[in-house]
Amino acid sequence: MIPAAHLKVGKKTHKLRLTTGALMRFEEDNDGTPFDGLLDKLIQGVGGIRLLVSALAAGLDDGNGVSKEDAMTFVDQAGGARQVVPFLAEAIAKAFPAPAESTGTGDAPGKGEKTAGKASPPAGA
Repeated sequence: MIPAAHLKVGKKTHKLRLTTGALMRFEEDNDGTPFDGLLDKLIQGVGGIRLLVSALAAGLDDGNGVSKEDAMTFVDQAGGARQVVPFLAEAIAKAFPAPAESTGTGDAPGKGEKTAGKASPPAGA
């Protein structure tokens, strides 16, 4: 399961989860633009408040989504966009974690590694 980012505003803890459904809503709300390009804009800080609100509306309520009006109210209650950007950045990082780096111990065959997905040449090849 994709982990959620949490932000407490007042007495309520909000959960932002970038589920498949949330990403689809995000794309739909932005004329079908693929989510990776939209997330790149957010990360670069070039999307503006509309893009921020669109992302929040798509993924708030633990990935179920909320209305844009509710997302705008959330931004205001949180203290503005500058307070919410790190929350969204955390959700992006949780949804798309960096690949685990190889330690080099599992690279050689027969070192106790799992062999799923590792093709072997046919016998006699």
